[in-house]
Formats: sequence, C-alpha cells, structure tokens
Amino acid sequence: MNKILCPVDFSDTSLNAIEFAVEIGKKFHSKVTLLHVFTEEDFNKVLGNKAKGKSFKELLGMAKNRISQLADAINEDAVKDGLDKCDFYLEMGELTEKINETAVGENYDLIVMGTTGVSKRSGIFFGSNTEDVIDEVRRPVMCIPSNASFTKFKKIVYGSDYLEEDKVAIQEVISFATMFDARINVVHVNSENEDEEYKKFTQELKSFIQYNKITFTNRQYDDIGKGLLEYMNSENADLLVAFKRKRNIVESIFSKSITKILSHTSDKPLLILKL
Repeated sequence: MNKILCPVDFSDTSLNAIEFAVEIGKKFHSKVTLLHVFTEEDFNKVLGNKAKGKSFKELLGMAKNRISQLADAINEDAVKDGLDKCDFYLEMGELTEKINETAVGENYDLIVMGTTGVSKRSGIFFGSNTEDVIDEVRRPVMCIPSNASFTKFKKIVYGSDYLEEDKVAIQEVISFATMFDARINVVHVNSENEDEEYKKFTQELKSFIQYNKITFTNRQYDDIGKGLLEYMNSENADLLVAFKRKRNIVESIFSKSITKILSHTSDKPLLILKL
C-alpha cells in the first residue's frame, strides 16, 4: 500500500479521517495525499468570516496555506515514525469526479474519508458523498465515522457471502491485518440455516490461507446487516470489511443501503474492498 488518498474539507470529521490515513501510512510506509476539492461557495462555508470581502484568488491562497500547514505538521510528526511523506492537492470541481481522477489516474491504493463533511447544497452532509465515492471510484474506500477513534485495528471482521471473490478479498484483508498483527474473524450472517455451505466454504479457505490469527463464524439472523454489526459490537472489533461487486453492495450481507449501514457503525470504520 504505497499511496493513500484522503479527501479533506477542514471539518473535524475529515481531520479525524486524516489521523486514520496517517496511522495506516506509518505501518505501510506510504505516501498520504490530502485532497481538497472546492468551489467558491465551499470556501465561504469552510473559512466563514475570514472569507468575507476576499477575491476567489485570495480564498484559494488561504485554503492552500491552510492545507500546506496541515501537511507540514503531519510530515514533522509522522515521517520519523514510518510515513513516507504527506503532500496535498487543491482541485476545483465536483468532489467524486476529482477523487476518481486522482485515485485512479495516479494509482492510489486506498481512499480514506470521513462520513460527514460540508455539502455543496446545504452545508450538512449525511453520507451521500461517501456513498457516491464507494459506488463510482474503483479503489478501496475506508469510511471513518465522525466519532471513531483509532485503535490500531486489533480485531477485524470480514463479512463473507461465500463468494469466489471472497477468497481473493480475504487475502487482501490478511495483507492489511499482518501489518497490525490483527486477529481476523470471517463472519457469514444469514437468515437461513446454511451449515453445509458454510463448512464447505471454510474448508476451501483453510486449505490455502496462511495466517494463524483467523477464525470463521456462521450466524443466523433475520436482519443480516444488523446481525453483522451486532457481531462487531459483541466482539469489540475495530474494523468492518466488506467486498463490493461492480456497482452493487452484496445484498445478502447489506440488506439496507450503505448510508444506513454507515449510520449503524457510528464509531467503527468500514473498509469496502473492490477487486
């Protein structure tokens, strides 16, 4: 994981997401890039009274100074602990489009972003920007709720649906978990008894997985999405991971919309893998 992209709008939520991006970057010796996508209206909201009477060029200079200071502070504090470096981009345009251009065009390995922030329309963001990025950008996305605290990912839950793609995705989870010496629990939550399918799937996985700190769990629950999240809470897990096929979240795991899932995981990060 050489390059991590972290969209920032200077809100407390986006600053919290930066902490996660930097901590991951330290472990993988990655470059972290802060990306601020703006319009003049966004500047007025973010900078508040400081923006009054200023030209757009002056506002751009203020934003550049602010994000530059943020990157400098990260470099001063985190490079000595393993981070490769922190740099930044200022881009004008539509948020998801610019994230996609940067993440895909410059081959970033991971996007880390907060689940609340500044909306172009109302000044309040309920998750639609994050959902758009998950749907449209072909890169893994780690979603950081506003009140999540970084805890070094000691326990990771992967929500499985017995897909062939799960086998590849779990290898990605292992690569991530290894850097944190984390325990992984592969969990299948279903509304019906699927013991035989569960046994077959786990036997196939165990035949080629080389990681000691991994367990498999099969749970029956009427509301599959809620059941998975309840399992997360019961195990006091630090990160929930799911695999996204093409443009649809795996429906049998996430029976509700991704926005509602994010609202349930109010203090736990969610990593969406895309292979």
